[in-house]
Amino acid sequence: MKQELWDAYDCHGNRLGFDLVRGEPLPEGACHLVVEVYTLTEAGEILITQRHPSKPFGLKWEITGGSVLKGETPLEGAVRELREETGIQAEPESLRPLYVYSPMAEGLKMPAVFHCYLLAAGRERPEITLQEGETVSFRFLPYEEFRRFVRTDAFEETLRDRFLRFEEQISEQIRRVLS
Repeated sequence: MKQELWDAYDCHGNRLGFDLVRGEPLPEGACHLVVEVYTLTEAGEILITQRHPSKPFGLKWEITGGSVLKGETPLEGAVRELREETGIQAEPESLRPLYVYSPMAEGLKMPAVFHCYLLAAGRERPEITLQEGETVSFRFLPYEEFRRFVRTDAFEETLRDRFLRFEEQISEQIRRVLS
C-alpha cells in the first residue's frame, strides 16, 4: 500500500520544507493541513456523512474532510476530498473560505491547521456516492436541525468543537448564501 505523504507546516501555516508520513509520529512543532467542507443545498440543508465503523470515531457523523496531500493547496485538497468521499464534483471557485484554525497556535496538542470551506451545492441535492472504507451513510439536514444535531454524541466531537467555536461565522455565511 502506498504511503500517504503530507507537506510539513508550522502552526501558523508556513511550509517547513520536509514531508510527513500519515501514521508516523510528527516531529515536535510540525503540523499537517486538514480541510473541512460544509456542503449546503439551496433548500438550506447541510450534508453529513457517517464514518466507517473501522475508522477512528467509527459511526460518528461528520461533514466532509480530510488531510491535504503533499503538493496540494488546501483548496485542491477540499475539492479532492469532496470528490472522493461524496462523489461531488466541485469547481475550486465554488468553495467559500469559512475559517483557518490552528489549535497548536493556542497551545493545544493537535498538530493540524484546519482550512474550512462552504460549498453552495445549487438547486438540487447533489447525488452522493460514498467512499468504500470511509463512509457508510449520508443525510441532508436543514441547517437549524444540523445545529442541534452537532451538539449530540452522534456527531464527531472534534468537529463539534470547531463548529461551536466558529458557529457565528459559519451561520453568517450560510445566511448570505441563502438570501
